[in-house]
Amino acid sequence: MKVIDIHAHIYEKVAGITQGQPMSSTSQGKVTIGNREIQFLPPSFERSCSTAEALIAYMDWCGIEKALLMPNPFYGYHNYYFKESVKKYPDRLRGVALVDIMKGKAAAEELAQIYDEGILFGMKIEVDSTFQCAPGTRLADPKLAPVWDCCEQYHQPMFIHMFRREDIVDLELLAKTYPHITFVICHMGADICFRAGMPKRNYEKVLQIVKEYENVYIDTSTVPDYYEEEYPWKTSVNIIEECYRKVGADKMMWASDYPGMLKKGTLNQLIRLVTEECKNIPESAKEKIMAENARRLFF
Repeated sequence: MKVIDIHAHIYEKVAGITQGQPMSSTSQGKVTIGNREIQFLPPSFERSCSTAEALIAYMDWCGIEKALLMPNPFYGYHNYYFKESVKKYPDRLRGVALVDIMKGKAAAEELAQIYDEGILFGMKIEVDSTFQCAPGTRLADPKLAPVWDCCEQYHQPMFIHMFRREDIVDLELLAKTYPHITFVICHMGADICFRAGMPKRNYEKVLQIVKEYENVYIDTSTVPDYYEEEYPWKTSVNIIEECYRKVGADKMMWASDYPGMLKKGTLNQLIRLVTEECKNIPESAKEKIMAENARRLFF
């Protein structure tokens, strides 16, 4: 079965910020956050970085045809490295852009320049990281309208990792307002759906939005990370199969969240989570989820 990954991270070094603290690479998969050091990646990542070459090697090893490079302020701003990697592997990689959307009109102008250049595309918002210096900011805040207007004008996709109940509300409003933006909900809804204590109705509402709006899709990544389970991650299987039952295969796309998810399982296990463990999804639907939808939308 063909496989395309729509959520893989690369960075020459970690140079981001989280919880108001700077992050930086050390060694053996560790990073510092302020004055703390944590295990961020498997120890085999000697320089605590995620290179394009390593990603391609993993893709070759596991039979992944193509991948989207997904940014995050958590890792830092790596547009230049993304562009160089896409130029080096044009048949394998596409890169998603990242700008500081809190700059409003200036951010929109930067995005327009990126889109006119024609190497990177789209935009990623990681709500927790993107808004950490202004935590009350909403996705639908009027000051961000120039960014949404730019993506609408250029018909560019937006990838969103949600953390708050109001993110779901704002996503639905944005999907209505900007029909030419393809919205991709990262990690099946992520923290607002699967963090401990989150009500089931949050996930149900996310699936309702995916089903009702032609321009909203969802990726399958990272769900096992929210649960204390070993492979084959039965809770994650149930969540993915529920998504299939309620929204259908045409709205779902496989993603790995490489390399961070390698702390939870192997890349092959992340693939088999859908291709083998989701036994209630037919093979024809899995082909759409694993590659066909991503190829149609992004390649």
